[in-house]
Amino acid sequence: MIASIRQFLEEGPFTPFFIITSNGNRYRVATADHASINPRGSQVVVWFDDESSVIISGLHVAALEREAPQQAQAA
Repeated sequence: MIASIRQFLEEGPFTPFFIITSNGNRYRVATADHASINPRGSQVVVWFDDESSVIISGLHVAALEREAPQQAQAA
């Protein structure tokens, strides 16, 4: 899944997406600058607009979901 996240972050034009974890949490990646993958490719960090962040192990990424175009425009 980390490879898919990397692809979502690098492709243009960027489309916001959600990372869904194995426990059901959903984390919105608003822009390519809102997420980063560690050098070993085992974790992703998602930053939020309030300057908080979450570190997600690649083992716990259950799914990725692109944001619907109307949601992205409203955000």
